[in-house]
Amino acid sequence: MSIGITRGVRVTVFAALTAFAVLGALLLATPAEALGDNRTVERSCGKNYVASGYWSSSDTSWAQTKRQSGTCQGTLSVAFERYDGYWTTRKYGDRNEAYTTIGLKARYGLHWGCNDCNVTRS
Repeated sequence: MSIGITRGVRVTVFAALTAFAVLGALLLATPAEALGDNRTVERSCGKNYVASGYWSSSDTSWAQTKRQSGTCQGTLSVAFERYDGYWTTRKYGDRNEAYTTIGLKARYGLHWGCNDCNVTRS
């Protein structure tokens, strides 16, 4: 006498295993993204708010750095890191804000306080 597995159980098990396999493949294949990691960063010369995002309707990424406080008199700047690792040219604003867009989905927004500040990704 053998124990049979019903067709319904086989289909359910197969569907569950397929779903786990697809989910696992997506998680492994999708690169980590930080675009949209909007926050306040504290630098030696003050605080800046860094923000970035993506508008799918127009296939446009945007990045913005805004001064919140501090003594830095230099200009803020922003750029993007694309998925191929290439950094776009920095776009300079004034001491209060810098903003730019690019016609593709970027991997990261790149933000500088003053010219001598380290870059922050968002």
